[in-house]
Amino acid sequence: MPELRIDVEAIGTNTEAVAALLRAHDLDLVAVTKGCLGDPQVAGAMLVGGAVALADTRDANLRRLRAAFPRVELHRIHLPSLAEPFEPGDVSYVSCREGAAAVAAVSQKGGDTHVARALGPNRSQEFPRLPEPRRVMIMVETGDEREGVPPNGLFGLALEIAQHPGLQLEGVATNYACFRGRSEGIRESVQTVVRAAGALRAAGHPVERVSGGNSSLLALLVDGEDLPAAVTELRCGEALLLGQDALFYRPLPGCRQDACVIRTEVIEEYTRPAAGGSRLRLVLGVGRQDLGWGEVRFDRPGLREIGRSADYLVVEVDEGRPGISPGMTIDMIPAYEALVAAWTSPYVEVKLLNR
Repeated sequence: MPELRIDVEAIGTNTEAVAALLRAHDLDLVAVTKGCLGDPQVAGAMLVGGAVALADTRDANLRRLRAAFPRVELHRIHLPSLAEPFEPGDVSYVSCREGAAAVAAVSQKGGDTHVARALGPNRSQEFPRLPEPRRVMIMVETGDEREGVPPNGLFGLALEIAQHPGLQLEGVATNYACFRGRSEGIRESVQTVVRAAGALRAAGHPVERVSGGNSSLLALLVDGEDLPAAVTELRCGEALLLGQDALFYRPLPGCRQDACVIRTEVIEEYTRPAAGGSRLRLVLGVGRQDLGWGEVRFDRPGLREIGRSADYLVVEVDEGRPGISPGMTIDMIPAYEALVAAWTSPYVEVKLLNR
């Protein structure tokens, strides 16, 4: 069975480096744990490394994190379900009135608990405890063309939140470079969410936090750029797990790129026809069911993927490279898409390594 080998200490090192980079720009780090399925050991390394909160998209992951870290702020960065109950987190992200109403409905379920209040000597009475308002961040669409309220709907959504006693507007957020956002639009994305925060403040809405985006923004900070002063935090996951930014995929200073490694077996070796002659080819015991279409790079030089099917990955070997025979294993560094696929595949064994 292929293995996904996770160096927890290296993830902690990456988190320390990213958190230090953000602190130098007066920014907080919210660590995104969806790539590791909310694993408490990995999340713990992120917290020790300097993350101030944890964020995830899946109910099961949020519940796992809540059980492991009852006092840590949790962010639900997946939009609320409108059809079924969900785990809200301490801070929920919404992009429409229906989503805000769904979060409010979850908050009202807390009203059935009771506390005893003294009425005098030896007397008390049970009163319902009013639930704390659910804190929400408004997701603003800034060019990625995925989730987020468009500018003409911003004030209506903020007013809906302000008028509901079960909700409290915490701030605004955006996501970019996850769907269709191109690298040249990253700066305008940040400016758009900052303008949204300013417009809401001018209209009398409290906006304490501005989440400027994800690991893609680290590329700007590494290049010496400053984000607008209104931005208070970033949500980063890929940078912590893989040690790279999510815009140009360059290694980040002080980070390791080998914290997550896929190890798989060579199960066939033959010389086969190739363009311009023949080449040695390997068939590896891992495929699209385990990696999706996410890219991988090999730790050995001279290996090149030429394709994959559901169960196999086919590799061509450059001439003159040391022989690799069936039964041997090969290590690969996954891109984020391949990492998430491998971590969720039932056919890949996840091994957490601690030195």
